Parts: sequence; C-alpha cells; structure tokens
Amino acid sequence: MKIGWSIKIPAGAKLKIKDGESVKAGDKIYEYRLEKIERLPLVGWQNLGIDQRKTILQNILKRNLVKDEVLGKNGWFSHIVLKSPGTGKCLGVDEFGNIELETEKEEIFLAPISTKKVRIEEHKVVFELKGIEFEASGINQGKAWGNFELVLINDLEQVGSFQKGQVVAVENSLETATKAEAIGVVGLILVDFDKVKEFEDSDIPVVLMEKSEIEKLIKYVDGKLAKIWLNATASKVLVIKF
Repeated sequence: MKIGWSIKIPAGAKLKIKDGESVKAGDKIYEYRLEKIERLPLVGWQNLGIDQRKTILQNILKRNLVKDEVLGKNGWFSHIVLKSPGTGKCLGVDEFGNIELETEKEEIFLAPISTKKVRIEEHKVVFELKGIEFEASGINQGKAWGNFELVLINDLEQVGSFQKGQVVAVENSLETATKAEAIGVVGLILVDFDKVKEFEDSDIPVVLMEKSEIEKLIKYVDGKLAKIWLNATASKVLVIKF
C-alpha cells in the first residue's frame, strides 16, 4: 500500500529539494539558521566608570566573544575582572548591566530513507513510500528510523550480532532487551512482555507488540531489506520494503 510519511519544515528554512523529484537516503532536505539573543548579567559592569564602560564597549561591540573571555579590568589596583558570561556576537550592554549576545545555530535535515517521489506541501515535505503499518502500543515518546533484520530474539548471546542503526524485536526477556538498549540499538519492539515500566524513560523509541503482529511483520518483509519507522509517540510501526 502507498503511505505518506511527512516531516515539518521550520519557518524560514531553505528547501534543498523540489516537488516531485526522487530523494536518496542522506540527501539534504532543508537547512536553516536559528538566531537567538541572550541577555546575561555582566558581573562588574556597574562598578566601572563611564569612560571605562565606553572604552570596553568600543572594543567588544559586534565582536564574537567566547565564554569567560576577559573583556577588561577596573584599573591597575582593582581585583574586578570583566569576563564574558556567554558565547556569541556582542550587540551591546543595557542599562541594567546585561550583555546582549547573539548566537546562530545551523540545522540541516538529511533524508532518512530513499523515495522515488516527494511532495512539497504547506510547511511539510511528504515522502511517498510503499509499506504497511502494524498495530503497537507506545511505551515512551520516542521515534526513529532503523533497519530490521527479521529476527525475534530472546537470548543474550544474540545481542552481540547487532549492527549500527538497527531496530530489534525482543520476545519476553527483560535482560536481553535491557542489554540491547545499552549497546545502542535505535529502537526496541517488545513482544509479549508483562513488564514495560523499565523502558518508559528510555532514550530510544520502545513499543509493545503482540507476537501475532510481529509474525505478520516478518512475513510481510519476507527476507528482503526493510526500514522501520518506529513511532512510540503515535503507537505506530511503519515498515517500508524495497
């Protein structure tokens, strides 16, 4: 079946793809710069004289400062040392002695999966994919793309064979699931588990599935390369077969 998987585009982002074109995993989808202004107390500023403030401000205005950089001192015999409380471009110092620092953060989003066609809609990009959704119960609020190798495990000895970027299905073995989480899998599918509270605070997406559903999933993939969108937040398991 055809499925539309979408990502939101932040306001002000610059799209790097066009409507209707194909996209490969790793292609740049969008990029944007996020500007932020912080006002931080500039300790010692209020103790400086007018001329000292003017001189220091001339030296630091529009400069890129780093945290704890020495900006000036109050005379030869004073212990007051003016240091930048943060990192960023100096926009000035206000009447309360707060320095204004502008920081920029660049964000780049890369396609997590390949598709023959994308649709550009208002505030989002939709990946047109072929796949199927399976029923699951989300344990936490995580979501991630990962590879699935068609293995339902319940033994600690199987954990060592995991590869980077893998989603793992574990059957009724808390110890095995905990070890899999610890070695860095990108997501967990817990099958026929009675206790799941241990995974509510996990940093990776975790869902609970019935064994009948995971068997349907494995049958659908049928030994071929598959990608899984594990969305614990929405209680969805989306499987894309190539």
